[in-house]
Amino acid sequence: MIRVENATKLYGRPDANGTAVHALNGVSLHIGHGEFVAIMGPSGCGKSTLLHVLGGLDVLTSGEIYLDNEPVHQLNEEGLTRLRRSKIGFVFQFFNLLPTLTVEENVRLPGVLQNRPANEFAARSAELLAAVGMEHRAHHRLHQLSGGEMQRAALARALLMEPCVLLADEPTGNLDSEASARIVKLFREIGERHRTTIVMVTHSREVAASAHRIVEMRDGRVVTS
Repeated sequence: MIRVENATKLYGRPDANGTAVHALNGVSLHIGHGEFVAIMGPSGCGKSTLLHVLGGLDVLTSGEIYLDNEPVHQLNEEGLTRLRRSKIGFVFQFFNLLPTLTVEENVRLPGVLQNRPANEFAARSAELLAAVGMEHRAHHRLHQLSGGEMQRAALARALLMEPCVLLADEPTGNLDSEASARIVKLFREIGERHRTTIVMVTHSREVAASAHRIVEMRDGRVVTS
């Protein structure tokens, strides 16, 4: 599902003072269809940068990325936007939900952004909220939710368009241990039920242990995979 070949991401410009920083330095990685992979490593090792280039939120300096056989590294901004909307779901540490909307409206937002009728995803959003145990919170606003509930709503939103790849950046970083365990359990269930490929960045060894495989990064490189 995902193939990364000799990916390099350089920030700054190389000069005599060596001020350029290699966020990614020759990363190669293959992730299979339906696989749940956790990416670990110290802060600044490049794991979030890798997630961002996988999702088309940033572009490589050199190298190749293929997602569902699509050459991500060759896409222009329009192509990257289409890829993100059609094939990728994102879950972030800080939820990125809109406080002016209800839970249900937040879940339906990806469809609205594609100018699809608001009622088109009514059944789908209700199904997803039930799947993450949030059906009783559908009409609540964010100030009425716990952190774990907001992350479950964010997960439902990420799945609305039935993405083949789910990218999660520290999805349990702001949650207590009980809420973290529930979120990770949901990730596994969704991956197994829908054969969704999941790539999750985390600092937690306990959270990473729920994945099928752990990829360790250091200094912009993959050191174990």
